[in-house]
Amino acid sequence: MFTVDVTGQGKLNLRYNCDFDPEVAAMYDYANIDFITFEAKPSFNKTGTMYIYADEDAFVYEVGEDGVKKIDGLKWNEDYEAWELHTRTLGTYVIADGEIDLESITDNTDDSSSTGDSSSTTDDEVKDNPDTGR
Repeated sequence: MFTVDVTGQGKLNLRYNCDFDPEVAAMYDYANIDFITFEAKPSFNKTGTMYIYADEDAFVYEVGEDGVKKIDGLKWNEDYEAWELHTRTLGTYVIADGEIDLESITDNTDDSSSTGDSSSTTDDEVKDNPDTGR
């Protein structure tokens, strides 16, 4: 559930799904994970309150461009029996049955990207950059 003052707000696509994302889930194969994805990532003029209905002992994360991360300001709301967060933009959320190790994924990514940087090159050499085809 998401509540927000939409005075002066234009039209937004609020379509969401609960489709399983195998790519993200594969990084945390030791946890049971569910997803909530707002397909158009709607952004509002004002901050609203989102309630994610999951067990109190569940762990809720957000999937961003940098991967899965903790949500700042996320708290359990006894009255709604849901996780509450304040946001202007709706994205993709992960609900896990246990805490997932965010550091191990980040560390592996950093290590693999820095491996190619340790070799020295001269001005005439062109380093292999798979993202550009060089």
